Amino acid sequence: MSPPTPTPTLHDVFLSFRGEDTRNGFTGHLYAALCRENINTFIDDRLNRGDHISDSLRKAIEESAIYVIVFSEHYAYSTWCLDELTQILECKEKFGRLVIPIFYKVDPSNVRHQRGSYADAFVKHEKRFKEELILKWKAALTQVAGFSGWDSKNRHFEYLLVEEIAKDIRRKLYRSPFTLSDCQGQIGIHKHVAQIKSILHVEATDVRIIGIWGIGGIGKTTIASAVYKNLAPQFSSSSFVEKVHEEIERFGIRHVKSNYLSELRAKALLILDDVNNSGQLKDLIGGRDAFDQGSRIIVTSRDMQVLKNVDADEIYEVDEMSFQESLQLFSFHAFKQNYPIGAYMGLSEKVLNYAKGIPLALKVLGLSLQNRTEEEWESALGKLKKQPEGEIFGALKLSYDRLDDEEKDIFLEIACFYRGHDMNTVKQILDSCGFSATIGMRVLIDRGLISILKGEIVLHDLIHEMGLEIVRQQCVNDPGKRSRLWKHEDVYHVLRKNKGTDSVQCIFLDMCRIKEVQLNPQTFKMMHNLRLLQFYKSSKNQGSNVYIPSFLLSLPDDLRFLRWDAFPQRSLPLDFSPENLVQLDMRDSQLEQLWEGDQHLPNLKKLDLSGSRKLIRIPDLSGCPNIEEVILSECKELVQVYSSGFLSRLKCLWLNGCVELRSLIIPSNILSRSLGLIVLYNCCNLKMFSVSSTNTGFYHMVAHVLEHEGIAYTETFCPGNWHSASTNNLVPYLRNSHILLTLLSLMS
Repeated sequence: MSPPTPTPTLHDVFLSFRGEDTRNGFTGHLYAALCRENINTFIDDRLNRGDHISDSLRKAIEESAIYVIVFSEHYAYSTWCLDELTQILECKEKFGRLVIPIFYKVDPSNVRHQRGSYADAFVKHEKRFKEELILKWKAALTQVAGFSGWDSKNRHFEYLLVEEIAKDIRRKLYRSPFTLSDCQGQIGIHKHVAQIKSILHVEATDVRIIGIWGIGGIGKTTIASAVYKNLAPQFSSSSFVEKVHEEIERFGIRHVKSNYLSELRAKALLILDDVNNSGQLKDLIGGRDAFDQGSRIIVTSRDMQVLKNVDADEIYEVDEMSFQESLQLFSFHAFKQNYPIGAYMGLSEKVLNYAKGIPLALKVLGLSLQNRTEEEWESALGKLKKQPEGEIFGALKLSYDRLDDEEKDIFLEIACFYRGHDMNTVKQILDSCGFSATIGMRVLIDRGLISILKGEIVLHDLIHEMGLEIVRQQCVNDPGKRSRLWKHEDVYHVLRKNKGTDSVQCIFLDMCRIKEVQLNPQTFKMMHNLRLLQFYKSSKNQGSNVYIPSFLLSLPDDLRFLRWDAFPQRSLPLDFSPENLVQLDMRDSQLEQLWEGDQHLPNLKKLDLSGSRKLIRIPDLSGCPNIEEVILSECKELVQVYSSGFLSRLKCLWLNGCVELRSLIIPSNILSRSLGLIVLYNCCNLKMFSVSSTNTGFYHMVAHVLEHEGIAYTETFCPGNWHSASTNNLVPYLRNSHILLTLLSLMS
């Protein structure tokens, strides 16, 4: 009997907990930590849930990849929780899902054997429920308490525990990356899986390397995913590494190897997706003797020679979809059914001629023509015939052409700079640049141009290449007349020859990847529309290769995001009005001050000058009323941080390692609910810590931290009296105990 088909999982994690025990404490903090790790987490936050779980909740359980169960002291009193638990175990058995127990202030043995409060709970339940149900609940508790999990015992700081749990869950999700199911990938997939299994010879004891080869968009990754799902249970360990080429380019080969080497034991299944370099592939695999007998390595690539050079035992060539498969896939996206609407049959066949059996093209064309009239279909087909580029490029570009101007800008911004980046961070950047990012990205998702996986933006290689080509064609021979510059060769050319124009909107440059270049003092004079400028270093050990022989005279006033690692001047240009800045990041700079006098920066949200060892002063922070994060770590010469006004949005203030800092002077009422962290360790010369506040929650938190640090404090400093006491008395504690003042939920 074949195993059941897995239910599509819409959520990475399902959180099971007793609300009254932990909703506003541990579970709330854990949920926040999971969100920060971009883990799609389902949490049922209804206060009154009744006795029985609803059908919608059962559906959420079935559609989750990992179950995290928080066992608290009174967990077993909730029949809702016990029903959830049995439902979770049913899904674990049926679909092979992962269950992670967390024992929060409760002994695991009490859960396993129903002792203590768990025994008391069942005394109560036995009066209301049948013995059969009672035994089922007890068996579920016994089973789950035996799983590998987490125990809060001997953990002093909960925030460290929840961060550790969240990071571990993220690692587990990356080891099993297919938590989101794509229904169109199932069309014709069984044929490919069967043929690949026939050449894998899983029963043999030798180590075999199998290649999957085909053009971009043909479905190599989808097929490899299906093989992985099908075969992983037959191996002692398994790992699927997605987008190898892209990951190596972004993080290096060591990082990619570290993601899977520690996971492979005994007979292993390793899948390396999208490899395009023979040397890198050999480095990733090593010799066959590095794997135990019976192990299997599957590599997908567009380059046949890469697979031949690694001595693959077999190479499986992925053919285009058949006419019937193509029609079914296209119809799924165009008509939301497996066949065309009658009047559109002939038009659909014409579309298939352009898609050439490429699944990606079929999907994108289907989505772009969905809900269109016959006349609009005819118009689109006419445009496809006129495309001067290759047919597949033209088919994909048709969907781009149907976007409005702002949606096109959002797509090009993502294609050039933000592939693989955190979705929420990108939304914030786009919003700050005046785009309506939420609705714009929703349109791109609906058109099949981008997708979101574990909170990160995903673009298929062909769509990514299309976006880059659209920008290149804005001016083929002169990159200084394009809207976006991301290739280091192009940026080097524009900077060296001072060729920038008002067409340039964004420049991203890894300074470690270019030869030395000297900027003209007027380099940015003509780039009036420049809104994002990032000169960053991928290696902290390498110095800046961008030099300014004399003082840089200006920067564009339209700049929203400015990052310039190791900025070489003592201050920003005099002829620069920074009112539009949202983020200013000049870590490891030569700055002594930002500018002469104080500036009003109404839009600035983040200021990072960390490692600027010559920085003496920063402007009065009250000129930045919307500031959320200030990072001044390791500014060795900084003497004072000062604000004369209320900073209602400030969340984090980092001052660690500011060894010359003498005073931190913040006026009354600055400590709003938003403030989450003040870091002051290694401020060995701090003399005055003047942060007066009527917010007594701040003082409660200081007392809490001091107590955990084992530092005694006199009755004068009791929390009830601190609101009228001088905070200067806290300086010895702050200076010597390396304390993080974490305010968060205790702010009142």
